[in-house]
Amino acid sequence: MGNMGLTDLRLVAPAFEQEGLRGESHDAWAMAASGREILEAATTVSTVREAISDCTAVLACTARPRVWRAWKILGPEAGTAVLAEHAADGHATAILFGPEDHGLSTEDLEQVTHLCHIPTGGDVSSLNLAQAVLLLGWEWSKQAGTLRRRPTKRGGVRPRADVAQVSGAIEQMGALLDRIDFFRRRPRPQALATLRQALIRGDLSNVEVHFLRGVINKLEWHLDHPGQVLDPQDAD
Repeated sequence: MGNMGLTDLRLVAPAFEQEGLRGESHDAWAMAASGREILEAATTVSTVREAISDCTAVLACTARPRVWRAWKILGPEAGTAVLAEHAADGHATAILFGPEDHGLSTEDLEQVTHLCHIPTGGDVSSLNLAQAVLLLGWEWSKQAGTLRRRPTKRGGVRPRADVAQVSGAIEQMGALLDRIDFFRRRPRPQALATLRQALIRGDLSNVEVHFLRGVINKLEWHLDHPGQVLDPQDAD
């Protein structure tokens, strides 16, 4: 839940007392890690109806095939799209999960507005609870537009290499390839144009082009100094 920006956890008739959510020795507390605030703020209720009483749309996850005439079973993307539509109008919504050992009962499913089934590629159709919550949470966050990449420690995106930098690298490559007679059986302009297009499509940063040119410099040095070893202090 914490990974995907979900914060309102409601537990229906849990096997432990409400105070168990707060105890340092409880397994749930020990496993909560960065999601402890969600666990501490969780509420417990006696029935599914009580848990979802304020919601206008409730998506219940089920792995077992069922025949429902009132509505069709939705996939994760379509199901969370319904929730996002209700949320955009200011209404409360919920995703309902059952216990890992037997899932939701038919009585539970009759309380909700939509059903969701997560398709799988193998013979095992049931997911454990954490997997199902993560997958539905990711789809919900995608619909809400809240997904974002974690910022890099270097702070920001590296600038892309400009035309001058790419051209300089191509000229340097051409000079090196001339020395090893690479163009003897192929037209030089066409070969360099191919290299240029490869670099441009690669969307390289200026740091990457600088590194590439450094590699070419070392190759040229070894051509000029056959059999010698470059002093590490002279390497950049």
